[in-house]
Amino acid sequence: MENEKNVLLITYYWPPSGGAGVHRWLRFSNYFKENNCNLTVYCPHDAAWPAIDVNLNEEVSNDVTVIRRKIFEPNKFLQRGKKAGVGFTQSKKQSFFQKVMIWVRGNLFIPDSRVFWIKPSARFLTIYLKNHPEITTIISTGPPHSTHLIALRLKEQFAVKWIADFRDPWTQIDFYSDLLPGKRADSKHRRLEKLVLQKADEVVTVSNACAEGLEEIAKRKIHVVTNGYNFPEFDKSTIELDKDFTISHFGSMPFTRNPLVLWKALNKLIETNNALSTQLKINLIGTVDYQVINSLKEYGLEKYVTIIPPIPHSESILLQRSSQLLLLVANNSGNVKGILTGKFFEYLGAKRPIVAIGEKDSDLNVIVNRTECGCFVDYLDVETLIAFLNQSFIDYQNGNLSNVAVNTKEFSSSILVKKIIELVQ
Repeated sequence: MENEKNVLLITYYWPPSGGAGVHRWLRFSNYFKENNCNLTVYCPHDAAWPAIDVNLNEEVSNDVTVIRRKIFEPNKFLQRGKKAGVGFTQSKKQSFFQKVMIWVRGNLFIPDSRVFWIKPSARFLTIYLKNHPEITTIISTGPPHSTHLIALRLKEQFAVKWIADFRDPWTQIDFYSDLLPGKRADSKHRRLEKLVLQKADEVVTVSNACAEGLEEIAKRKIHVVTNGYNFPEFDKSTIELDKDFTISHFGSMPFTRNPLVLWKALNKLIETNNALSTQLKINLIGTVDYQVINSLKEYGLEKYVTIIPPIPHSESILLQRSSQLLLLVANNSGNVKGILTGKFFEYLGAKRPIVAIGEKDSDLNVIVNRTECGCFVDYLDVETLIAFLNQSFIDYQNGNLSNVAVNTKEFSSSILVKKIIELVQ
């Protein structure tokens, strides 16, 4: 076909990897061919991914060429260190060993623990690009930001266009200071970050606030392409909703997502509403930090809680549709205004009311209001949340607790990918 474009995507997360990092580009990849783009994906083989979901292999388009290479990464050999609590949840307090691993991660493995993948990947892809001169655009997506350093080396050798996609910030990510980088390590992180932001032909990120943060560093325009979703068409009348008044959270819940405002609101409501106290059920599907569990006990809510280990994504989607309310909590941390996760768009697709907790005037606040998908409350706004939960419970009792979000079409992956392809050479 004439005028076809050929793109190489460098990503760490690709099926059978599960977890949040895989979905953005897995969804986008399904629409490249119909937009006259051939996509080749370079990813690791048998990596130390935080989650495995083999069912996601079925979502990879037959039109996508996938190249896998072995990767050496310390996480495979230091499994205890992988649970150190930086960016993850903890089942108990950090051990001395875990604290050491965090320091090693922040000071010796720069930009991240996939640093040893950079050189061999660059060597392999150098040969690959020489044998495939039709590829004229490279896209790197991070974190891990090692992917960007692979692309940087290729950019130095080939006359290709390079698009750097930041799904999360680098030094502005919420747990960066928790990595305990020393002065020398911090300087190197920031130097490499700035180099990537300035050398890439185009830089893309997921929210306006994230773009503003990157623009401060790069002194250039950053494109915003949010995460998206392939919004399914289904008959809501065929969905059997939970019999209990369920409030369900999907995905990991580290201490930075501990929704204290919700626990306080529910604590007050069950004291005055006997019916709620008999029908409330809180589902936490995924890994839960021990500090969250302690908070639930503190507010007398532990008997209402069911903690379910991580489940396949396909099962998660079905459970979202049957929940009475869906809970989304933005990390209460440094870059909170720019946090707009892919989970939010899945929730939109489930067509259930969303309880979103974050910082006022954040990107999450704006999009909840724009889509009219539920209720947004600030971390401290207990009274607004009590009012929403009280009304939701009344609607639940009457059998009419529902929500159909508006203005969702613009967040369809099939629409958003066109913004990416417009940048492709």
